Amino acid sequence: MATQENYGPTSYGDELADIYDHWIVRLQDDTDATVGFLAALADRAARDTGVKRVLELGVGTGRVALPLSERGVDVTGIDASPDMLDVLRGKPGNDRVQLVLGDFAELDVEGPFALAYIVFNTLYSLSSQDEQVRCLTNAARLLPEHGRLVVQGFVPDTARFEMARQSGQLMEVARSDDHSLNLGVDRHDPVTQRMWPHYRLDGGDDTREHTVQFRYVWPSELDLMARLAGLTPEHRYGGWDRSPFTGESQAHVSVYRKTGPA
Repeated sequence: MATQENYGPTSYGDELADIYDHWIVRLQDDTDATVGFLAALADRAARDTGVKRVLELGVGTGRVALPLSERGVDVTGIDASPDMLDVLRGKPGNDRVQLVLGDFAELDVEGPFALAYIVFNTLYSLSSQDEQVRCLTNAARLLPEHGRLVVQGFVPDTARFEMARQSGQLMEVARSDDHSLNLGVDRHDPVTQRMWPHYRLDGGDDTREHTVQFRYVWPSELDLMARLAGLTPEHRYGGWDRSPFTGESQAHVSVYRKTGPA
C-alpha cells in the first residue's frame, strides 16, 4: 500500500484497479451522459479543426473510452497504471482504443487531437498545482487551434472535508449483497488544497482499506491554469446534461478552446 510519502502517478491504480469497476465508478454513475456529451463535442471539434482523434487523460479501465470508441470516435487513452490498463485490455472492444502507458501530466504521446478530456476528478489525482498546470499545458500543446479540452471535477467543499476529518467517521457510499464501500477523510490540508480520502471495503470477515490522495482545484483556479496554457474558457456546466453551473452546483464540466500557444 502506498504511503503519503511515496504516493505517485501509479499509486491510485495500484490500490484500486481490481475493485474500480465494481465499486468506485458507482460513486458517479454518469457514463452514458458523459459519452453522449463527449461524442457530440468530438464531432464539433473535428469539424472546427479537421482532426478526428481524441485523447483521454487517465483512461483507467476504459469506462468512458470504450463506449466512446463504439460510437466511431478515434480514442487514444493514457494512464500511468499498468494494472488499470491490464483490466481495460481484458474487455471487449479494447482493440479500438490506442493505449499509452505513461504519466498524463507529461503526456508523451503524438498529437494532434481535436479533443482532450479529463473526467471523474482525475486532474485532482496530480498532487501539486505545478503538476496540474503542466498537465493542462501539455494537453494544450497537442491541440490544434480551436481544439477543445474538457475537465470534470467536484466543487470543493472544505467545511465538509474538515467535518469528515475531525469526526474520523466513514460513510457508506455503496452496497452490494453483503459488501459495502465506506468513505472518509484521513487528512485535509486547506493551505495546499490536498486531501487524503480513505476507502474501506467491508464484506463479512474480509476488509480492505485504501488511502488515496487528491489536490482539489477551484473552478476559478482551473480557468487561470487553462489561460496559462493558451486555453480560453468556452462553457461551464453543472453536469454532463448541460445544466447551468450555479453557486449551488456540487460539480462542474468545463470546456476550453485552444486559442494560442502556451
